[in-house]
Amino acid sequence: MKTFPYNKFLSIAVIVVFLASCTEEIVVNLNSSDSQIVIEGNVSSDGEFSIIKISKSVDFNESNDFPKVEGALVTLGDNLGNLEILNETSSGVYSTSSLLGVIDRTYFLTVDTGGNTFTSTSVLPKQVDFGSLEIEESETGGGGPVGEEESSNYDVFVTYSDPEGEKNFYRFIEIVNDKKEGVYVFDDRLSDGLKVKQNLRRRGRDYKPNDSVQIIMQCIDENVYNYFSSFGTTEGNPLNTSTPANPNTNIKGAVLGYFSAHTVEAKQEKIN
Repeated sequence: MKTFPYNKFLSIAVIVVFLASCTEEIVVNLNSSDSQIVIEGNVSSDGEFSIIKISKSVDFNESNDFPKVEGALVTLGDNLGNLEILNETSSGVYSTSSLLGVIDRTYFLTVDTGGNTFTSTSVLPKQVDFGSLEIEESETGGGGPVGEEESSNYDVFVTYSDPEGEKNFYRFIEIVNDKKEGVYVFDDRLSDGLKVKQNLRRRGRDYKPNDSVQIIMQCIDENVYNYFSSFGTTEGNPLNTSTPANPNTNIKGAVLGYFSAHTVEAKQEKIN
């Protein structure tokens, strides 16, 4: 497993992204630096209004209370000419009141704040159905990344049928008792047109009786996939302390963050 210093400014200590064949752990560089704008933008097909969160990064030795960016001008539009200026519904959180995510549409985000302009584009892909969620007690104490010894008491499997002859990209989010515990991204380079049963591997998974486990499946576009997968493909390892490149954000003018138009489907199980 590779461990990567993730540049100077993000104050999250560890970000874990699970890829199709391995799991990578990124350790944030502890040096201080100038604060950066962080944008987390989501447009989904589940009938919910779109939400854009804007904050600033902090140094590692500061609290994890990321300053919210208030008073920004946030505009969201699509390729059919629909356009909406978002309302700031709470500090640093901007929401649409009419514009919804629709499959096959392209969405355009513009954020103006502090004299800077940030822009991004994302396509909302076709839906690939979430086939099933299977949670099984681990017979071997595995369930962690390939080659890792730290045990997990349960394996989590998801199934779906990948459409043949087209590129598809997937993001799965593991939520345990309403707390996000893991994010996993996959492409279909080796599974085009196949029925897939994927093990969502996570070190130290420790489910307990009555835990509520929800897995959210998102179909994402290629740029969003590249952003999340870049956490695990930047150069560096424990024997190489050189600073890697930043993640491949799909937001022009920004260093950190992403803008994602995606489908949403969730399944939930309770641990007996």
